[in-house]
Amino acid sequence: MIKINNISRSFIGDEVETVAIDEMNLTINKGEFLSILGPSGCGKSTLLNVLGMLDSIDSGKFSFLDNPVDKFSEQQRAKLRKQHIGFIFQNFNLIDELTVEQNIELPLYYHNVAKAERKKLVDAVLKRVDISHRRKHLPAKLSGGQQQRVAIARAIVTEPDLILADEPTGNLDSKSSTQVMTLLQQLNQDGATIVMVTHAAEHVCYSSRVIELLDGKIINDHQVDGEVQSGNDEINGMAKGEKNQQTFAEVSCG
Repeated sequence: MIKINNISRSFIGDEVETVAIDEMNLTINKGEFLSILGPSGCGKSTLLNVLGMLDSIDSGKFSFLDNPVDKFSEQQRAKLRKQHIGFIFQNFNLIDELTVEQNIELPLYYHNVAKAERKKLVDAVLKRVDISHRRKHLPAKLSGGQQQRVAIARAIVTEPDLILADEPTGNLDSKSSTQVMTLLQQLNQDGATIVMVTHAAEHVCYSSRVIELLDGKIINDHQVDGEVQSGNDEINGMAKGEKNQQTFAEVSCG
């Protein structure tokens, strides 16, 4: 689905250049649930923005569904993004003045879906995320976990090929976090391709693969199976003076 080859992305501020992505290579296959881990400032959010075509790259190649995104104009990227990608944000980004069902219905307007079909799709996705009983409520009347389920419903109502989730449990309590992660895992099992940025190492247990970033580079890339290992000397601050040695902290997924 996605192939990036030697991509780089830098930002210049106060005459200082910050390299957010440093000649990175990555392939994401259809049907994967990929978690991206790493400390603050390692390039996680920049990578997600690049994958979502919200940001461009300085160099390298980027292919999405066999489309040469690195050669596309902003208008072409916007069209591709609209047709194929759903976004889930840490802060939900719901419109306060719209009800639950109106928030979910909004992307369908931009896809020029007929009214009857919109109702059918919204009803189906409300049931899928178990929030039908709150369909007439405004976001302010919902708990954080309920708001995130609405945000997920909005992201999947157009049946996108790719779901990008940026810290989807960052503002939730542990119970709501578990409910949201279980929902994302179910969506993945139903065929959705998901890429999730997270600071919570325990949440990689819900994914099928995890990559770890440091200083704009991928330092680990492994499948999630049984017990997941996450972290390294530099991330954990446990370096013991041996160059290139990696020490993993196990996270039980049993």
